[in-house]
Amino acid sequence: MYHSDTPAHVIHAYDYDVAAGTPSNRRVFVQWTGETDRPDGGAVDSAGNYWSAFYRAGKVVKLSPRGDTLAEFAVPAMCPTMCAFGGGDLRTLYLTSARQMREPDELARLPQSGGIFAMRVDTPGLPEPLAAL
Repeated sequence: MYHSDTPAHVIHAYDYDVAAGTPSNRRVFVQWTGETDRPDGGAVDSAGNYWSAFYRAGKVVKLSPRGDTLAEFAVPAMCPTMCAFGGGDLRTLYLTSARQMREPDELARLPQSGGIFAMRVDTPGLPEPLAAL
């Protein structure tokens, strides 16, 4: 299990007990120090790679299971917020982005801010389990 702490520029990893529904063994997966290195929402693909939207960096980052950066993909919005896999084969990565509280000059440069984007990827994502409410 992963948790992105956007203001702290860190993603934590946890062991997760499915039967008990509890995380344990918190550890730093990846820590960044750059001003715009702000990991936000993420998703895991079937190879165990972690995909993270980088808020204020205008990109989505693909990380290996060890936390190494495998690829970066530019987004036509400064503040991507969340990614998720979809489509019949789970090879479409969807990405949401923020528009609120963005400066007018930024919105003029990046008018698609606040939009939802999609890109095809080579490795399919994992299906998300349904939650009982």
